Amino acid sequence: MRAIIFLLFVILVFLIIRFTLNRIIEIRAKNTPVKQEESETPSLKESEAMVQCALCSVHLPQSIAYFDGKDTFCSEGHMQAFQDKSTER
Repeated sequence: MRAIIFLLFVILVFLIIRFTLNRIIEIRAKNTPVKQEESETPSLKESEAMVQCALCSVHLPQSIAYFDGKDTFCSEGHMQAFQDKSTER
């Protein structure tokens, strides 16, 4: 019987400590200002040239577009499909 009471006491102490530490972490996270990396999120002031996919006509930023030397595409699949379509003619 003593072993069961001791085990319940240890579990209770563990839960109290865990709750307290989680609460401390939440408070610190709330009070810490969030720092944004400039490289991760582009600024709204910066603008980028938009290009159009030659296959589906979707507009996308030039930095993520695929370029085959003549046309721009939204994905490698569209670039391949366009080239296959062009060679059939």
